[in-house]
Amino acid sequence: MRNNSKTPWLAPTAAIGSLVACYGTLAAVALLGALGVTIALNTAVWAGAILLFAGLTLLALLARWRRHGRRAPVALAGMGVLLIGYAMLVSYTRTVELAGFAALVAGTALDWRIGRNPAGQRA
Repeated sequence: MRNNSKTPWLAPTAAIGSLVACYGTLAAVALLGALGVTIALNTAVWAGAILLFAGLTLLALLARWRRHGRRAPVALAGMGVLLIGYAMLVSYTRTVELAGFAALVAGTALDWRIGRNPAGQRA
């Protein structure tokens, strides 16, 4: 299936945004702390930004699902968003958070792979 729409990079960009919002912010705060600069970080806003980008990833995959009809990328990303949401809003566990990001990225990568294959071929 050749994808001529303008959305093939929307899901990967949003997934990267979610990862950067999480781990990039953490790295920036750690680097600033090592330099002697302390900042107060509102964890609710931080978690909200992470979930916003994860949700945008899922929405982009849903839009592409309508083109190729495969459920696996959306299911993986949906599971990832649920796990990330659980880790951010209910009970933080690094393992759950990492599993959520892994599922989100796996769903996005699978969608990209499906979009790169010609019509009729299974990824």
